[in-house]
Amino acid sequence: MSAPLTFSPPDPITARSSVGLAGLPTIVAIGPFNDPAHAERLADAFTTVRRRCMAQLVLLGTGVERATVMRRAFAQGLGTSVHLVRHTSSVRWSDVVAAAEVVASSPTTDPTTVLDVLAVGRPLVAPANPATVRMIVPRSVGLVYRPDAPSGMADALLRLLTTPALRHGMGCRATEVARRYELQRILHQSDEGNEHEYRA
Repeated sequence: MSAPLTFSPPDPITARSSVGLAGLPTIVAIGPFNDPAHAERLADAFTTVRRRCMAQLVLLGTGVERATVMRRAFAQGLGTSVHLVRHTSSVRWSDVVAAAEVVASSPTTDPTTVLDVLAVGRPLVAPANPATVRMIVPRSVGLVYRPDAPSGMADALLRLLTTPALRHGMGCRATEVARRYELQRILHQSDEGNEHEYRA
């Protein structure tokens, strides 16, 4: 699903225009959407966010539980503020992520996809698990929440949406973290290649 690391974060307003989204503060939720409990939390969190500020939600990825989010949004009168975006030849994954003020991951989002989000320079809101905590918290590139905390996701999203300075700082650090990870990956591959050549 993800695109190659780009390290060139565009302005969200410009990115929204390029992918045909309204000029509203945007949460991009990345899949896969295959966890019913997470889909319910995401729908509830977006409803809470909309009580405080105008925003739109973009569902980027696959999974049967996207329908749950859409159904709950329509039930709350927010259906027109939730969008499904599919990857096509004219819409790149990284462009959709760049349209976000904040990106929300799912419990089953692959760590490589998380790294791609950071490369686009967007802060991440993620459920707490060892992999995401290790990547996000020490480097302060996003916020994590406990999945069993009823308002955890909504509180994290609102904090970033309503605090531009925090959001900007995390986005800048996110790009640097992604650069370091990519450099480490390249060096690791180079070391493995040299070791293989030596053994041969």
